[in-house]
Amino acid sequence: MARLAFVSPLPPAATGIADYAAEVLELLAPRHAIEAFHDQGALDAGRLPASVPVWRAHELSARHRERPYDAIVYQMGNGTAHAFLYPLLPRLPGLLVLHDLVLHHSRARAFLDSEEARAYAAEPASAERRAAMLGRVTEYRAELAYCYPGAADRLAETQLATVGELLPYAYPLFRLPVEASRVVAVHNAFMAEAVRAEVPGACVTRIPHQASRQPVSPGDVAVLRSQLGLAADDLVVGAFGLLTPEKRIASLARAVARASADLPRLRLLLVGPVPERPALERLLSELGIAARAVVTGRVEFDRLPVHMEAADLVAHLRYPTARETSGALLRVLAQGRPTLISDLEHQREIPEDAVVRLDVRDEEGELTRALLRLGPRPAVRERLGRRAAEYVAREHSPARTADAYEAAIDETRRRPDPTPRDWPTHWLA
Repeated sequence: MARLAFVSPLPPAATGIADYAAEVLELLAPRHAIEAFHDQGALDAGRLPASVPVWRAHELSARHRERPYDAIVYQMGNGTAHAFLYPLLPRLPGLLVLHDLVLHHSRARAFLDSEEARAYAAEPASAERRAAMLGRVTEYRAELAYCYPGAADRLAETQLATVGELLPYAYPLFRLPVEASRVVAVHNAFMAEAVRAEVPGACVTRIPHQASRQPVSPGDVAVLRSQLGLAADDLVVGAFGLLTPEKRIASLARAVARASADLPRLRLLLVGPVPERPALERLLSELGIAARAVVTGRVEFDRLPVHMEAADLVAHLRYPTARETSGALLRVLAQGRPTLISDLEHQREIPEDAVVRLDVRDEEGELTRALLRLGPRPAVRERLGRRAAEYVAREHSPARTADAYEAAIDETRRRPDPTPRDWPTHWLA
């Protein structure tokens, strides 16, 4: 048994990694003495093991000095909820679980949408605030120069001038967190190879992303469908998770509008937080499918499985992608849902007979044809769903995840802290 610090967003933080963290803590708590650290106002303690005390992140260093942890486990993703990890990584190196290969979006926001930047925007005549803002921009440029010396200036100017929606995907900005860690864990082979290529000598391991089927009764599914206004003979295609543009909800809505001419009972079920709900409602109305669509908004985590099984088909698309292994996708597959996914290289580990892959170059057409092909064929959908559930049970079981964490923690305990390199000054400030 080891004494571990576990540093991560925790429920109810608005990131799927918080849900993942709660599940991993349940796996590891019986094996280790764990203390969890977070940086958020609200905490859903009922989602966490009773044996795991919870502290604020700023207390980690003092608690480690007082009684050193055997290993520190960090959960890092491409979201602002993870910004508090960055000051800790180079000072207290440990096991970095890297959920997203691309960290550039959130890292850029830490500088360019910082407290200093917002203060200057509110009072642009202030020379003092301007200087503070420029200091943060200089730090951002320094990280770019360290990671991408040949492209740093052009990258910075593009990001500052255009917000650079796609450019950060080509410059993922994960090098510094990787170099500052003893061991880096990822969830798929594509990410492992990308990290090794960018940071030669990094100790990289793979940990399966846990997912398991949750029991759902047919009666509960029937009740929920009725509550949502979905008839027993409706063909329901669903999408789950944070409903951002990257989830390709607009393409799905257009495909539903097209396919409904031949599938009059086709319905659209959207489950998850909607960052821009008026825009979504306007799109559904313009396509003439508002009456076909049900938008639930966020639902409680323990209610997600029954919502998933209320869908006859699931479309889980992503473009552009941070090369993440999606927990939402694995949960859908674990529930035995026949699922349409974007044909992306980092998802090639999913067997061909467990999902339907869609070419991102003809996303809407591929979606429409898949709906028309699978909609009238329940036996084909059932076979897809069965193979999907078998795949998750085989490759992403809690037991495999726990064993992989054990190996990664043991390796982290054996390895020394990485030698500091010529990192930007602010990285250790």
